[in-house]
Amino acid sequence: TRGVLRNLKHAGGLKCYPEINVPDITPQQASKRFNYVHELLESKETFRDWIWSDECIVQVGGNRRMITTSNKYDKRRLTGVRKFAKKLMVWAAITWDGPGPITFLEEGETLGAHGYIGILEDFLLPFIDNWNGRVRAVFQQDMAPCHTAKDTKAKITEWGIKTAPWAPASPDMNPIEYVWKDMKHWIGKNRNPKTRSAIQDAALFYWQNILTKERCRAHITHVIENMEHIKRCNGGPIVDKWYNN
Repeated sequence: TRGVLRNLKHAGGLKCYPEINVPDITPQQASKRFNYVHELLESKETFRDWIWSDECIVQVGGNRRMITTSNKYDKRRLTGVRKFAKKLMVWAAITWDGPGPITFLEEGETLGAHGYIGILEDFLLPFIDNWNGRVRAVFQQDMAPCHTAKDTKAKITEWGIKTAPWAPASPDMNPIEYVWKDMKHWIGKNRNPKTRSAIQDAALFYWQNILTKERCRAHITHVIENMEHIKRCNGGPIVDKWYNN
């Protein structure tokens, strides 16, 4: 029975740990990741002039919580789940000095090269010009198709924006990934949005009032620590970070 198994685990000093999700990295990708972090760490990059960017989907009501309990009749297990979860696609950026621009895609809109260029032109360029300027700023983006498209590269070159090199399969090196996680957690805990506009209002409130300069710096510092672990793992998943805790 489950009770017997639980007692045996307890007697043997065994504990239950949550599954750790890590990027599925090939040897070729690991080599590129290692070279990438090695160069950055050797150059003692401070990331003070970097603009970290990405897109994410904020979805509310589509996932179930996992409740740990010894009673299957625990009322915490009862939660309303909407059949058609509302979701919203967001593009945003952060810096060492705090949150940067944020914008939201229209319902049903997919982000191709043309749309991405429009976002950069309408939101990124004004931000850079009012921040550190195009000479100093280093713009980070991952290797999504709309980011690496020929037209996108041509426009970024035309605007005179320096882009950061990037390694494949490396969400663990982008601090905005941790911002997305915190934002979704905050929205789920503090708001109960039922429409796309309510999700957008909640995300905008988080961006303008909850995401402080200190939070952005903590996430960027966390990524620098990740880079140290990635180097020790020869570019692979940062498993030693978890095993050493």
